[in-house]
Amino acid sequence: MMSLRTIFARLGRLIQSRPLIMLTAVVVVTGIAFSGAAQIESVTGDRAFVGENPTLNTYDDNFDRGTIATLVRGEVTEPATMRAIDRYDRRMSEVDDVEQVISPADQVRAEYGRIPGSQEKIQRVVGNPDSTVVTIVLEPGLTQQQSRPIYTDAINAKEWGEFPSGVSVTITGSAAFSSQLSGLIQQSTQQLLGLAVGLMVIALFFLFRGVRLRLLPIVAVFVGVIWTFGAIGYAGIPNSTLTSSVFPILIGLGIDYSIQFHERYEEELENHRPREALPLALGGVGPPVLVAMFSAALGFGATWVSTIGSPAFVWFAQTSIFGVVLTFTTGLFVLLPVLTLWVRFRSTSEEEASPSHESEFPPQEQTGSSNIGRLGQALGRTSRTLAANPFIVLSIAIVVAAGGFAVSSDLETTADTEEFIPQDLPAYTDLQEFRSVAGGGDAVQYSILVSGEQLRDPDVLRWMERFRVIASDKQQITSVSTPATLIKQHNGGTLPETEREVRQTLAAIPDDQKAQYYSNGHAQIRITAEQDMNTDEELGLFDTIETSIALSQPPSGVDAKLTGQSPVSTPSIVEQIENRNATTGLGFALVFGALLLYYRNLLRAVAPLVPMLFVIGWQNLYMLALSISVSPLGASLGAMSVGIGAEYTIIVMERYFEEVEQTGISRLDAVETAGSRVGKAITVSGMTTVFGFSALTLSPFPILADFGWLTVGVIFFTLIASLATLPPTLIALGRLSDKIESVRADKAASRNIVPSETDD
Repeated sequence: MMSLRTIFARLGRLIQSRPLIMLTAVVVVTGIAFSGAAQIESVTGDRAFVGENPTLNTYDDNFDRGTIATLVRGEVTEPATMRAIDRYDRRMSEVDDVEQVISPADQVRAEYGRIPGSQEKIQRVVGNPDSTVVTIVLEPGLTQQQSRPIYTDAINAKEWGEFPSGVSVTITGSAAFSSQLSGLIQQSTQQLLGLAVGLMVIALFFLFRGVRLRLLPIVAVFVGVIWTFGAIGYAGIPNSTLTSSVFPILIGLGIDYSIQFHERYEEELENHRPREALPLALGGVGPPVLVAMFSAALGFGATWVSTIGSPAFVWFAQTSIFGVVLTFTTGLFVLLPVLTLWVRFRSTSEEEASPSHESEFPPQEQTGSSNIGRLGQALGRTSRTLAANPFIVLSIAIVVAAGGFAVSSDLETTADTEEFIPQDLPAYTDLQEFRSVAGGGDAVQYSILVSGEQLRDPDVLRWMERFRVIASDKQQITSVSTPATLIKQHNGGTLPETEREVRQTLAAIPDDQKAQYYSNGHAQIRITAEQDMNTDEELGLFDTIETSIALSQPPSGVDAKLTGQSPVSTPSIVEQIENRNATTGLGFALVFGALLLYYRNLLRAVAPLVPMLFVIGWQNLYMLALSISVSPLGASLGAMSVGIGAEYTIIVMERYFEEVEQTGISRLDAVETAGSRVGKAITVSGMTTVFGFSALTLSPFPILADFGWLTVGVIFFTLIASLATLPPTLIALGRLSDKIESVRADKAASRNIVPSETDD
């Protein structure tokens, strides 16, 4: 069976011999990717955090009628204003997927058959309010994509209605919020991509000196990002608030892969012809970068596995896995073929200009070992010094990390999805304004889905009334409305005694009112709660409702469950945050298992993860110092850090063992060589990654901005840990391994001693 080094060496020879064919294939795949990218849809708000839930699906299909609330403020009873409301009402009633429009114009028309020209007549019907609400009720079961055009229709209808000057008209609600947020997500993704690329161009220009085409890694990774867009489009993975953060991350990770390939190729060109250099470079650096890429994918995989019930995190992990695989691939098949053609072109030009020169590459590149530069030399000497004092270095790292783990429980958390979005988003400020004026809004409405047979039975209605009485007395709950409430309103304030009386009462109730409580064999209980609850208060409310259901004792065969997007998504987000240590542990376990399977050596499987353990502790101190709260996205960073950081440590470790295996090279010599050669590459790629990730700090979404600061710090700590704590770790583990081998050798030798014979 061929080793990975042999496979990568053969791949290097293939790229070296057919670079144009490789690049042609890249162009074709990129064209296909653009087609897939056009299929991406956006999912926003709580819906992004709600997984497959049969109860919620049933509720959505039967009762979840999204609404567009239009707040009209001014001279509401002025005939011109009421006529404008009437025009708006009639226009929106004709829009597809609109079930009904409820407005004060309905009452006025019902009274007079038209909108009268007298303000007094209008006031007799609707009073004299200084504001009113026109509610557009959508058909149940609409997706966000289906409801967004209705918001656009409402904007157009507002203009068509010609409201008088001085009258303020604010359109808000779930569809409005979703539409604006979707547009902002797409705009933010594009801006963050552009900003990340720009920052990395600056970083590469100043840091990645002394190599050919130093900005080429940006081109390779950008092609990888395009492929990732295409992949998630074809896979049906939506774009969400969390998913939009992946692409700056991918640019940061992908640039690492390309820089490692680029730097090692340049190193081999110092002493070998181009035809030999590429197979040697890929054979040397390909396996560790592949293992590092696989480790990063496993880190994201840990987030996927641990958050299977929350779609936004699954989409984030899936997009990240696609991204690391594809940016690794473009590093191979975009960057290396272009470099091959460039070196070939320069070699030919040099030979024509100077025929007596025998080299296949420009003589100015033949700089030998001095090509590591001052940065490489400094990193090499520093690594040697730290490795020579492993006890001191590792003790300091352990103490600082322990302090970080100790303060983990003191970190604040953010689980309210409304805190994830820009607080100045017009749709959000409109929603807040509507809540303050109208005293309501989607955020304070909760539903109980009631299933079972005979839901119109008097015993079931009496249970609903018992629940209403019990729940209404609870703190935070302001009102409860049940099918029993509706039937009492149309039966003189009392519940019917027999099923026949119930049927008679229901027959007299308008269909649109009954549809709010009964649909396809299910019933709905609606609960209105206080506004502006924090996450803990909302979770407490959910417990209160569940307790009230149990205390009211539903009849046999009746199932009542609290449901809706908020009751399902909020506990899921909180669970993600609370399970962050388990997610991190899973990331460690997956990466350790992969390394052990690949190396079949405990030392090599453990060594790359020791610095990552330090980083997990250090990042808690960093978060505490900058007052960064733990968000659901940040909660997954531990597992991601293990996978992402393993790249640096694996590459340094691989180069260390590559040097150790040479005759006459001591461990400290190997550490110095690895630090000078690979240390320079990972420093350049690490700092370039920091520049790329820093784009996230400018995101308009608070959750992404905080995550940006967090990732910038973690990548920087990972770089420090790889260069400062891995060399001492390798020396310490090497000495431990020597002692174990010595003990084993002594035991083996003692077992092989033959006792001397003595004469009787």
